[in-house]
Amino acid sequence: MQSWIEFFQITFTILFGLSACVGLLALLSPAALAKVASYGNRSIYRGPQTQLDGSWIDVDEFVVEHGRLFGACVLGILGYLTFISYYGPEQYTKSSLLMIVAVAMGMGSVALWHIRQQSQTIAVCRTEAHTDALTGLTNRRVLETEVARRLAQRQRQGTPLSLLIIDIDKFKSFNDNFGHVLGDAIIKQVAEVLQQTAQQTDTVARLGGDEFVVLLPGCELEAASETAERFRAAIANRPLRSEGHEHSLTVSIGVCEAQSDDDSTSLVKRSDSALYAAKDAGRNCCFRHASPEPTTLAT
Repeated sequence: MQSWIEFFQITFTILFGLSACVGLLALLSPAALAKVASYGNRSIYRGPQTQLDGSWIDVDEFVVEHGRLFGACVLGILGYLTFISYYGPEQYTKSSLLMIVAVAMGMGSVALWHIRQQSQTIAVCRTEAHTDALTGLTNRRVLETEVARRLAQRQRQGTPLSLLIIDIDKFKSFNDNFGHVLGDAIIKQVAEVLQQTAQQTDTVARLGGDEFVVLLPGCELEAASETAERFRAAIANRPLRSEGHEHSLTVSIGVCEAQSDDDSTSLVKRSDSALYAAKDAGRNCCFRHASPEPTTLAT
C-alpha cells in the first residue's frame, strides 16, 4: 500500500509540474504553445462540410487567441491549490470544501465564457473572409484553395473533378438600361438558383462580376455536362420580377474535366475557353472543352 501511495504522489507531482509549465508557456508565449498544441498550423474539422462555411478551424489561431487566459487560469488554480495545501487546515469543513469548489468552478466558468466569446468572433471573421459579401457564396480566394485541394486529391486517389464557369448573358445591358440595383438583384438571384440546384458536395463560388464557378468533385465530363444543363435550365426558367417588370435571365456555361497534368490555372483556362465558345454560339447554352458542342440532358 505504501508503494502505491508513493507512486501516486510522484505521478501527481509530475502532472502538477507539467501543468505549471504549460500554464506558464501559455501565459508568456501563446504562439509557442500553439506550435506544441497543433504541431504547426493544422486544422480541425467541426461538423459536416457542404460548402466552405468556416467549419475548418485553424488550431494555431485558436490557441493564440485564448492562450494567455488559459495560462492564467491554469496557474491560478495551481497556485490556489498550492496555497491551501500549505496554509490550509489539516481537516476541512464542508463550508471550506464548498468554497474551494466554488472558486475553481468560478474561474473555469470565466474561462469558458471568454473562450465562447472569442470563438464567436473568430467564426464571424472567418465567415466574412470566406464568403462573397453580395451573394453569400464562397469567394474567389477560398475557391482557389479548394480547387488546389481537390486537384491534389485527384492526383492521390484518382477522384474525377470537373469545373463549370457560368456567365450571365448580356449582363452589362441590364446595368446600363436598368441600373446597378437591378444588376445586383440579378447576381443574387442567379447565386440563389445555383445554390439551390447544386448538390451538397459541390462548391458554388462567385468568381467576380457576373461570373460564377461550380466545382464538382467526383464528377466526370459527361455527368458535369448534364449538371451544367440543369443549372442553365433552372436559371432560364426563373425570370426576375422587379418593379412590375419581368426580366428573362440566361447564362452561358463552360464545362471542363481535370486531366492528370492540370493545375488550377490550366483547369480554369480550359473552362474559360469552353465558356467563350458558348458565347460565340449565341449564348444560353453549355459547351465543354475539347468538344465544343452544346451539351444536352441525357435521354
